[in-house]
Amino acid sequence: MRSISFVFLILIILISGCSGSSQTKVRSKSMLYDFNEPFRFPFEVNEVRTEIAMDNPDSLQQYVFHYKNKQTTQEIKCILSKVIDEPEDISFKQGKQPLKLENGKQAYYEEDETSQSIWWEGDNGFVARFVYYINGNREQLDKYKLDKSDLIELANQVQ
Repeated sequence: MRSISFVFLILIILISGCSGSSQTKVRSKSMLYDFNEPFRFPFEVNEVRTEIAMDNPDSLQQYVFHYKNKQTTQEIKCILSKVIDEPEDISFKQGKQPLKLENGKQAYYEEDETSQSIWWEGDNGFVARFVYYINGNREQLDKYKLDKSDLIELANQVQ
């Protein structure tokens, strides 16, 4: 009986020694957000998927919504990016045409031969943008080019 008590005493000492509270600071960033998705598109959408970039959730959170027509290869990506603990970066505004959304929020339009995009400052510190292209952004838009108003309408739907 004495040896069992001694073993029990040793176990208690070992357990209490091993469970010392090392005060490690754990930094937790929330990744729970509600986003509005568009419901009307300038082309028929028959494939939808979502991805969450998890490269480094403590410095960058990025959510990407894909809306695609498999037959025409038209695709719109809605990208929401947030740089954590950094001041707002206005570089996304440079070189883009400014315009206003229905709610008065400032947006910025850009186009080149293979894509069109509209950017704005979203809620909760996110930079939001719709990017439109065809065939994985490898072909010129030509006859598939959207009216600028189509992208503005998409942005207005998610405000």
